[in-house]
Amino acid sequence: MKIIIVDGDGQSAAKTEEMLASTGQEWEISGVVQDGRTGYKLISEKRPDLLIMDLMLSGMSGLSLLRKLRADKLGIRVLILTSDTDFNHARQAIELGVDNYMLKPVKKSQLKKAVLQIQDKLEADKIMKKAFTVENIFTGCLSGQYKPDRDFHQLTRERFGFTLEDPGAVFTLWFGSNYMANREDARHILQNAGKENGLSVCVLEVDIWRMLLAVVYRMEPEKSEYDIFKNRIMPVIRGSIPGEFVCMWNEMEHTGDLLNTITEMRRLREWNLLFERGQLISPENIRGLQVLPLKYPAELEDQMKKAVSLSDGEEIKKCYYRLYDLFRQEIYSPQSIKECLIRFNMTALNTYKARHVLESELRIQYCMQAISEAVDWGQIREAMEEFFELLRGGTFEAKSDESLSPLVRNAVQMVRKYYDHGLTLEETADRLFVSEEYLSSQFKKETGRGFKETVRHYRIERIKDLLMNTSLKLNQIAELTGYADPKYMSRVFREETGMLPNEFRKTAH
Repeated sequence: MKIIIVDGDGQSAAKTEEMLASTGQEWEISGVVQDGRTGYKLISEKRPDLLIMDLMLSGMSGLSLLRKLRADKLGIRVLILTSDTDFNHARQAIELGVDNYMLKPVKKSQLKKAVLQIQDKLEADKIMKKAFTVENIFTGCLSGQYKPDRDFHQLTRERFGFTLEDPGAVFTLWFGSNYMANREDARHILQNAGKENGLSVCVLEVDIWRMLLAVVYRMEPEKSEYDIFKNRIMPVIRGSIPGEFVCMWNEMEHTGDLLNTITEMRRLREWNLLFERGQLISPENIRGLQVLPLKYPAELEDQMKKAVSLSDGEEIKKCYYRLYDLFRQEIYSPQSIKECLIRFNMTALNTYKARHVLESELRIQYCMQAISEAVDWGQIREAMEEFFELLRGGTFEAKSDESLSPLVRNAVQMVRKYYDHGLTLEETADRLFVSEEYLSSQFKKETGRGFKETVRHYRIERIKDLLMNTSLKLNQIAELTGYADPKYMSRVFREETGMLPNEFRKTAH
């Protein structure tokens, strides 16, 4: 601990230094001076941990020295050791935050005890400084750990330049099952973006919710933090992070309301079903939607029941694609969309059960639960893949399959069922427990067409059907036909048909 002594009485200053040296403590005396001006200069230069000072100083009074030190916010602990018995001076010194006020003369034991008490405070300050970080403050808000009072707000204001009573904002980035794979890259992007755009941003990883939070604090009136995130940061995220994710923004009247704000944002995540991938969603965006009531498609349901009764897998898929098109033609609430899909599924299932034995009722419940909790179309797609997995019983068989060997027949039926899921030769061979080379040669030998060529044929035919019979956008069609990139889908489509998808749609209409 570094100590400076400022005492107008030279003998008293020497006595204080002598007593400190004889305590056996490893305290460093960084300087001993007798006037206030020299003391202020030395303190500013050495930045001691403790100042032992008299109030009766020449050049600059002790109280004036204290006021300057407090104005400079040096955070130095102060022990007053004086012969000044003026009560008003003592009151002012205490108001200026001195740690102890002692009248001369003092005994060595008294001085040692007072200095040791201050040393304990300094050690506690060090521990607090290490633990009391901006990240820990907001983590405490999320856990409900902090109940800030006036002293807490004063401490955060002095140390970090804000309080939990100040306004703030929060950006959430939810990844779902892709959280662990994308967490580090996303955190790096958000931290760098905050620095590059001059924002005070604290990034938190909330593993239990599989999301990252970027808490924006010390907000500046002349800046639009929302526009910065929307126009500068979101393009970087969209271009760097693969797969599905949900981005939301909300502003807080008080930064300490973080937990309640995040709880509300998690509740609103399902509205992502109505927005494009990577679009920044806010409560204001949602309130601005003109939501319409969703009329259940009874006629389409009848078509689907007929297709299920006939075990016509292709027609079943067409019915579902028309249903997806219906969902996206107008603005419907995510709850009504999911309820409609679940009802449609249960009707298909009951029709299927009239002719076939169902493998697992528990898996059906899982699928329906996954749909009811979905917040993006990728989750709905995964649940529907699981659902279709249960619809076997010849649904994807054809009469022409009878001439094929069991191996190739199974492979062909898998293509019909999963061509729009990004099915590969490797995956099919693994499922059928044969090598890729053998399956490829047998497939072409018996069908007259290569495996990849067959998958592409089914995809192109499905794209044509969706272009002619739905109003789905190209990115939505790509998603429904197993293409991760709509641009790549368009290139493949042109190679096969000689025209781009939008050109085909125009000619078809």
